[in-house]
Amino acid sequence: MEIFGIVLSVPVAFVASSVYSFVVRWLTSRLPWLAKPALVASIAVLVSLVIEWCLLGVVGAVRSREIIGPIFHPLHLAVFFLSVPALANILVLRKPGSGFWRSMMVGLFCTALALPVVLTQIAVSEALYGIDGSGGPF
Repeated sequence: MEIFGIVLSVPVAFVASSVYSFVVRWLTSRLPWLAKPALVASIAVLVSLVIEWCLLGVVGAVRSREIIGPIFHPLHLAVFFLSVPALANILVLRKPGSGFWRSMMVGLFCTALALPVVLTQIAVSEALYGIDGSGGPF
């Protein structure tokens, strides 16, 4: 059943990212002052994602939780939920413009990021709380 969710997340991520890019373009055209803070926050989220991947690759999820403390899992979840929209923000706000194909490309790049982000979430949750989610934190 888990594999079904992973496979289903790919087209959902594409459609959601494409729609999100249209919304960001529309919103920032009406509120241009919002673009700069959104871009800065998006860069911070993607830098956090890279740091998390490095930390997980070097010491693993359990040791990362030991190093950072109980706040590790909420921070991980924040990065999990915000990383794909952050990439969409960067792609849209970096070079303003519109167009159907541009939104489709944003959707494609965001989908390419969504799959490893989802797989990271599964690995971290299983490492910390067990395969059934009722144990831990380990």
